Amino acid sequence: MYICPKNHNSTEADFCSECGAKIMGLGVAELNSNPLNPQISTTSTSVSAQPCPDCSTLHEADSGSFCEICGYNFLTGTQGGDPLSVFPPPVKSPANIATAPTRLPNSSVSAPISLPSNVSQWQMIISIDPSLATPDSPTAPVQAPITIQLNQGTNLIGRTSQARAINPEIPLDLDDAVSSRHAILTLHPDGSLVLRDIGSSNGTLVNGKEIAIMADILISRGDQITLGHWTRIQVNK
Repeated sequence: MYICPKNHNSTEADFCSECGAKIMGLGVAELNSNPLNPQISTTSTSVSAQPCPDCSTLHEADSGSFCEICGYNFLTGTQGGDPLSVFPPPVKSPANIATAPTRLPNSSVSAPISLPSNVSQWQMIISIDPSLATPDSPTAPVQAPITIQLNQGTNLIGRTSQARAINPEIPLDLDDAVSSRHAILTLHPDGSLVLRDIGSSNGTLVNGKEIAIMADILISRGDQITLGHWTRIQVNK
């Protein structure tokens, strides 16, 4: 549980789940032990924000250089963090998934993708795997596997927040180590599936290897995506 600058209890570490205010990253225990707690709780700092030129998402000045939705680089004025490669994507192998992330030419999660009716659909089987927990993780909840079928081009992975109007296509609300906007799965018209970590707090792993932020990773049938404390997503097609 976290406390926001307006003294609300929040289930989210980045923005208050009740009012949407940016949280300073301290939990209840840290705030209670901090002698400056009254100042922290009652003082709210105005943070300037500007819309992303590509997708119009509001970007706060102190939240990094990249748009958390489309990856626009506010420092260089380029799309997707680094300029995307003009070469066709290589064939992915398990050995190069983390060291040489696959980039697809001109891929962008900001533009809606229209899928032809004959494209095969992908399924994400979401399960809780206690073996993924670290010593700092809370007890894993008991949850039967959930299957979500991708039926649109852009699919947000994250946690639901009514205050911030975040409603992911792949909601992982049981795991508080998953960011509200954690990653994007993009289904392209040719049937290929691409994963992009959009600046999550705790990272994303594919087949046990951590992927780079804002890198486009080509996903294959049977891949395992792990994130948060103990969340596993098995990719089926």
